[in-house]
Amino acid sequence: MSIGYVTILIPSFTSMRSNETIFMDETETSWLSAITYITCLIGSMVSGVITESFGRKRSMTIFTIPFLISWISFNYATKLWHIFAALFLHGLTNGLVEAPILVYVAEVTEPHLRGMLSVMSSQAVILGIFLEFIIGSFLPWKTAALVTSIVPVVNFCLLLLVPETPYWLLLHNKENEARKSLAWLRGASSCENGNYSTRPLKAVVQRYLQKSFLWPLCLVAALFLLTSFCGVVILQTYGVIIIATLKVPMNSYYATVLMGLSQLLGSILCVYLVRLCGKRILALISFFGICVCNTCIGAYAYINNIMRLDFADDRASSLSENHQWIPLLLITLLVFIGNCGVRSLPWAIIGEIFSNETRAMGCGFAASTYYIFTFAANKVYLSMISSLTFPGVHWSYAFVCAFGVIFVYFALPETEGKTLQEISQHFTGHTRLSNKVKRKNASIQIQVT
Repeated sequence: MSIGYVTILIPSFTSMRSNETIFMDETETSWLSAITYITCLIGSMVSGVITESFGRKRSMTIFTIPFLISWISFNYATKLWHIFAALFLHGLTNGLVEAPILVYVAEVTEPHLRGMLSVMSSQAVILGIFLEFIIGSFLPWKTAALVTSIVPVVNFCLLLLVPETPYWLLLHNKENEARKSLAWLRGASSCENGNYSTRPLKAVVQRYLQKSFLWPLCLVAALFLLTSFCGVVILQTYGVIIIATLKVPMNSYYATVLMGLSQLLGSILCVYLVRLCGKRILALISFFGICVCNTCIGAYAYINNIMRLDFADDRASSLSENHQWIPLLLITLLVFIGNCGVRSLPWAIIGEIFSNETRAMGCGFAASTYYIFTFAANKVYLSMISSLTFPGVHWSYAFVCAFGVIFVYFALPETEGKTLQEISQHFTGHTRLSNKVKRKNASIQIQVT
């Protein structure tokens, strides 16, 4: 919901007809769109350390508090620096929750369910964006923030009901608690014990210099780079302005809600398709589909001489030609296809490709690369429009997607249905994963090695 909130703020502070006392120029707008991601980077860098020390559940529970503070802060903001301060806290907390969420999902689920449930965490993000679009379409931005502040309170209460992961409990020599946790999660109490001793600092550092850590980190970083510059992230941030620029015959806020709905439907479909097709096939199809959509959006803008963003008008176009529905259809299709694959899948694999000992830190570092690239994509977007024009930017996104198809085909292994041990052995080079989806899980026991 915090990601969707930025989309609401930008038109509120840039529209020429806005009654707001806060107004932003182009440079300030670019920073507003990007500040959340750069502060997410700070949070995600330390997220793994906190998650490893305090536990997955406890970390998620604690971080609901700064979320609540940031939402309430928006309601009392009267100056631009108030907005940036609240966004800073928003982004920092977003980064802090990355590792505990991703690790928790990976560690409590069985192999044949892990892909689906990992994608559902991304689906929850899309649902939050969609709900914020709806709230922002009917309420002023301050009231929208106050309404949204209910969510972290509900999260805090619900998180108190779930157990810590058996993996973390075993790693901290809490065998009895691990058995109780597994019984809560599986309806069984079988869990293999492991011997964990304190290792010297040098041995700990060496874990993160081995191929088994660097290879998956580079793989996820590359996927996040491609995802950030394929056009899906930009539409999420500048959706209202882009739709107004393309003169779609619909109120820009309502069109953004439609875009949010297509994101949500795409992420829901991804939950089911990931079990049927696997992550690799979905990524290939998704990159190809986004490539086609970006090419067509660029061609439409070029034919209609749309070269720059229009910050002056966020109302529906007064024209009614049938072809004006084409860009809305293309944008809706782009975000739908994107959320069926490339938008969700990197987050689905991030929690399963690192070894048990490096998973928390790996998730934090990998999430950091996403925020670096997304910050860059949002920060340079307006500059890219100025230098490449609106059609040129979308054609460049199409080129990135075409490269994404090639990269996924040659570099991404299929992890769907595979155990954490099988995936770990692949990245150590001991075995090689097949590109076929493994449909059944042979054992429900959690193995810690």
